[in-house]
Amino acid sequence: MTAMGIAMNENRRQAYLNLIEVLLNHPRGEESAILKANQNLIDAGLVQTMLDCAANLAIRNNIGASERLINTVVNLLVAFRNADSGSQEFSKAIEYYEQLLTICQERSYQQMEAMLLYYIRFFYRYTNDYTKAIELSKQLLLIAQNCKERFLEAEALFHLGIDYQGLRDLDSARNNYERGLAIANEIDTDAGKELRVNILNALGNSYNYPQWELAKAIEICEESLSIAEEIGYRHGEAVALSCIGKACYWYDNDKRDFPKAIKCYERAKVIFQETGDLEKEMDALYHLQDSYNYTSNYAKAIECNNKLLTIAKNLNNRLLEAHALFDLGRSYDALGQREKEKAKNYYDQSLAIADLIDNQTAHWLQVRSRQGLGGYYIVNGDLTRAETCYQESLKIAENIGEEQGQANALQALAEIYYYQGNLNGAWQYNERSLTLKERLQDQIGRGNSIGFRGSIYLLIGEYTKALKSFEQSLQIMEEIQELSGKASTLTDIGLTYLYLNQIEEAESKLRLGIELWESVRGSLGDHDNFKVSIFEQQARTYNLLLDVLIDQEKPLPALEIAERSRARAFVDLLSKKLNRQLVETTIPSPSINKIREIAQQHNATLVEYSVNGSELYIWVIKSIGEIVFKQVNLKSLNISLQDLITISRNAIIDVKGRASVEIVYTPDVEEKQRLQQLYNLLIKPIADLLPSDPNAEVIFIPHKELFLVPFAALQDEQGKYLIEKHTVLTAPSIQLLDLTRQKLEQRSSRNSQVQKSSSILIVGNPTMPSISFKVGEPAEKLPPLPGAEKEALEIAKLFNTKAFIGAEATEATIKSELLNADIIHLATHGLLDYGQLQGQVRQDVPGALALAPQEGKEDGLLTSGEIFDLELNASLVVLSACDTGRGDITSDGILGLSRSFISAGTPSIIVSLWAVDDGCTADLMKEFYCQLMVNPNKAQALRQAMLKTMEHHPHPKDWAAFTLIGETQGTVLN
Repeated sequence: MTAMGIAMNENRRQAYLNLIEVLLNHPRGEESAILKANQNLIDAGLVQTMLDCAANLAIRNNIGASERLINTVVNLLVAFRNADSGSQEFSKAIEYYEQLLTICQERSYQQMEAMLLYYIRFFYRYTNDYTKAIELSKQLLLIAQNCKERFLEAEALFHLGIDYQGLRDLDSARNNYERGLAIANEIDTDAGKELRVNILNALGNSYNYPQWELAKAIEICEESLSIAEEIGYRHGEAVALSCIGKACYWYDNDKRDFPKAIKCYERAKVIFQETGDLEKEMDALYHLQDSYNYTSNYAKAIECNNKLLTIAKNLNNRLLEAHALFDLGRSYDALGQREKEKAKNYYDQSLAIADLIDNQTAHWLQVRSRQGLGGYYIVNGDLTRAETCYQESLKIAENIGEEQGQANALQALAEIYYYQGNLNGAWQYNERSLTLKERLQDQIGRGNSIGFRGSIYLLIGEYTKALKSFEQSLQIMEEIQELSGKASTLTDIGLTYLYLNQIEEAESKLRLGIELWESVRGSLGDHDNFKVSIFEQQARTYNLLLDVLIDQEKPLPALEIAERSRARAFVDLLSKKLNRQLVETTIPSPSINKIREIAQQHNATLVEYSVNGSELYIWVIKSIGEIVFKQVNLKSLNISLQDLITISRNAIIDVKGRASVEIVYTPDVEEKQRLQQLYNLLIKPIADLLPSDPNAEVIFIPHKELFLVPFAALQDEQGKYLIEKHTVLTAPSIQLLDLTRQKLEQRSSRNSQVQKSSSILIVGNPTMPSISFKVGEPAEKLPPLPGAEKEALEIAKLFNTKAFIGAEATEATIKSELLNADIIHLATHGLLDYGQLQGQVRQDVPGALALAPQEGKEDGLLTSGEIFDLELNASLVVLSACDTGRGDITSDGILGLSRSFISAGTPSIIVSLWAVDDGCTADLMKEFYCQLMVNPNKAQALRQAMLKTMEHHPHPKDWAAFTLIGETQGTVLN
């Protein structure tokens, strides 16, 4: 046999033999790695030599080694086929296999023939040539029957069924499964039971999607699962679980059971990992991510897809990599506006790979990734680019006959026409999409299209028809347990009832919607950034309910909703850090009685704002428990509230300070007029409700753009600043205020138990790092801050301690010192935009503080993300730098340095709202600590420092930038 076939020289042949010896002497499972390390030997000659050796080993009755070599040949043939189906190497290898098979048949080498048939048919199955695979399985079946090998006969019938199922000939597949099962039932051994499990699993899967006899699939596979568990057949157990999971996933209406599907997939995934079945593990991960996406558990979906992406890269499987990238984009997309850039990045990567591959799956990805990009452009208002993406995706989907892709594209085009005001075009596209979805039995898509009908009816004033459409959509969403779709539709129904003036019905539906949104956020676990992002697209429901309650003259329930609609992720985060044993995924929002209690505990007047469209809602909660509601119509403004705040701030800011860029603005009106206009809007309606004692605390709870208002600098009609009349501070929410108080109490209790000595950490003008604010541009060293150095040295002298200056203030040193300090004072550059560089996908929470870098160790940028992960013991953090109180404005408050420090454990923080002047800030901060040494109330000390600084620097830009967030008590200074 060795003289026949492909010619090769003796040196080459010896190299093949050496490689085969290495393969046989290493444990199973290492073949792929060994072959990868010997790429230069992989050709048709290696296949010939392996088959020769396998034949010789079989003749010598070394069956295990022979089977192993033939199985390796199958993988080589698949590799040849995938590389190039017309390659000479592949043709030569197949030719030699056919010749060897003929020789075995002619010489009655039946055992060798059976092995060749058994293993080589897998090659044809892997390459989707099921007709050829069936031919080989039939030959193997005939051998088994002639030899009366009942086990081999049952196994051959089982594989025949698999290959017929590959051809979608389910009747023939099931017939062979049933015949094989009848024989396997007679074999009362563990091997016979394992075969029975395998056949039952295959039979069950034949009733699964797309055949839809799902009850039968579950029944058969539950029988299989029971046998597998009884004999400890882990692989069979996992396959049965996967089949049951798929059936639960695909069930229609109320029988669809996502929790059971997820439970089955999770168990199967673990077993496949344990048994080293990577292909099946990937299948379980794929279905898991899909199930998690449909149940709005996006964090888990992302976790699964990241694992799939890692596997794909390790295997160098570009198609699988593209699929994982697309699914990552889909999950981040669902998380809302803050994650859209990341979603776009994944769609771009997926499309770049898919466009290079010419097969059905790649075409599917080309359609879906373009649609993902189209959705991104819709959200960002670029309807022209969005339409281009969807039209391209529609064309590809039509070319390949992929109707689901067509339906999705048509639905999106309907939305684009809707936003453009072309309701007739929107209706027509939507109806075409709906027709396809009904044919495809796409229930989620069908529900969305019917709901879209309602949106059109709503816009043209056909409220009754709109309500009917939304209710139909809701019924579908309830049947398929699509939580996000259900919550969104309930919001639409609530809005429709509002138009119909059925206020109580509107309130009821909106409250149900909120309960669902909160369950979706709860499923995100500890992923704070995901919770923040997803709430941005859920806020509409809360805002509508707020309007409904105000319309019903229910200001107190409205206050509960206003609190419930802000800082929820922050509340969850801080609560978990306060109580590490906390089990709940979300924390209940405060009731009216709890809100009164919080005001009383702080002995302060709380002022909560809510900006809702053209209305400004204000609640004043006095320390005695009285709550007063005021409403201001914003339509009287000649400009938007956001523009008014921006212009007012810019009228104040006209200096270059502790910032990397100069801010230049020429106001079009007097600064005093703008500050008075804001005062009239925000303070005048409640001025008579604020305390007359200037030392009594007023805690403002801003909302949206109001976080950027310099409350201390607002002026009444007589030109008096608010700080002259009141002690003011801020908090992200009333509930956060309560949690910072609890943190302070927890800290005080812990410190008293360990008798911890206090310390103050002071940093000023560190050796500056270099930074680039635009991708591709060279980094530039930040300018020094001599005023900050003077400030730090003078404050250190007050406390008879040392300040970290220049090269001493390394990032590593300061990180270490932060952990034990009671008071932290950082006078340096604040970098508002760090973590959101121009031209780059967001990598971090915005904000960083400049410290001294160390080459090869630290970059000198203490970022919000790094601070977030610290565990601080400080009672007060003072960020004497530019823009440290700014960041991304969300419904969860400001995302930036202040949030990170509070999350890390500090109950009080002083931050700036703009780029502050170096010299004036030094004067203000020194005065603040002088005041704090005689008055432990931080808010009162800051107020006195502002008033003192005002005497020498009357312009508010020089003293009004800083604000206290959180607790007023709790330092060791007195």
